[in-house]
Amino acid sequence: MKSTLALTPNIQPQHRLKPAMLESLNILHMSSDALAAYLNEQMLSNPLLEWSDQRTTRSDDLYEQAGQFVAAEVSLKQQLRQQAAVLLDPADQMIAETLIGLLDDDGYLREELDALCGLVQINKSRLNRILSLLKTLKPAGIFAHDLRECLLLQLMEQHPENELARRLTEHLEALARGGTTTLCRTLHCTPDQLNEAITLLRRCDPKPGRSQGAAAAPLVCEVQVEIEDGQFKITLAHSFSELIFNPIPIDDPTVQDYLKQKTAEAKNLLLAIQKRNQTLASITRAICLNQSAFFLRGQPLIPLTRHQIADQLGLHPSTISRSLAGKGLEFNGQLYPFSVFFSAQVRNDLSQDQVLRQLKRLIHEEDAEAPLSDQQLSDRLKALGCPISRRTVVKYREKLRIPDSRVRRQWTRTALCRTPSGKIEK
Repeated sequence: MKSTLALTPNIQPQHRLKPAMLESLNILHMSSDALAAYLNEQMLSNPLLEWSDQRTTRSDDLYEQAGQFVAAEVSLKQQLRQQAAVLLDPADQMIAETLIGLLDDDGYLREELDALCGLVQINKSRLNRILSLLKTLKPAGIFAHDLRECLLLQLMEQHPENELARRLTEHLEALARGGTTTLCRTLHCTPDQLNEAITLLRRCDPKPGRSQGAAAAPLVCEVQVEIEDGQFKITLAHSFSELIFNPIPIDDPTVQDYLKQKTAEAKNLLLAIQKRNQTLASITRAICLNQSAFFLRGQPLIPLTRHQIADQLGLHPSTISRSLAGKGLEFNGQLYPFSVFFSAQVRNDLSQDQVLRQLKRLIHEEDAEAPLSDQQLSDRLKALGCPISRRTVVKYREKLRIPDSRVRRQWTRTALCRTPSGKIEK
């Protein structure tokens, strides 16, 4: 019986994100300061772009900006771009640029795999290959989806010989409860082996994105919100309308292809800026409408998620996250990070912001010489319709930067012992 080999074509669609779309996504993520620097770079390479007469920069200002650029510490994302350029081919680097832009402040990539595939328009196989390489970048643990994976990536790099420590990442909740005896039985190990694995786990950094590169940039106002006749007036702090397209009338046929390319690039850039402005303004308006009680009457924030805003505007949740990351909203003379307005839900009708306000009020009104313990605070909040545990009280109290009852009592005693001169009586 004769066997034959035959080649059967297998056609699969390969989606590639166009450079113009990638640029639009990256511009959407940029702060106004970063975008201004990027636009100045684009002007150097595109003679058809220029700032209008409304925006002029003196040479000494440029010199100062250049000095700041040279002295600036390299940020984590810049470090990641430099590392990715060595590992990835140019086509994959464009995808990596978008993924780097999606990292949160802790260094995590929170989006689900299916959502990422739709965003960068590639299949799961290629995305997994790119992510596998990105997860080898420094610092270890970067690009993890959650805490377990973050710890696992660090243990695999720093302590590959200790299998028990890696298995321990599957039991973080049991470890937090302190059930070491149960863990020993589950993992089939001795207490000494478990303690060694726990020691290695504690050496890992749960937030690798915060320990690298330059300090976080100060919050910059991107949007101003005012109330006029009961209506929201939304103004972008920087619309970049001063950037204009200025065509060059040249009949030389040898440069027509070049001018055609630069014309397309300039128009795509201006469209990306316009889309960024429209998206930021529409998201801000949606937040204001959802949190109208806060803006109009100063009431606590209600539970609100990015998914809710995305559904209302017909956008992807990652677009909401990318648009607002690191950006600030100014209202009544105060600058708020956009993340503030997405208040976590404690119960169907109760937001985290409402609980924080109640907790702050209880501590403010307590007897300074006999401050309330965390358990007492939990009991009183439950009586007020805020059913949260003592552990949650501790978390919220630390979020408000309020010390525990022992320290508050010590502060009161120290204040009572002070003499009029400011010295403490013995």
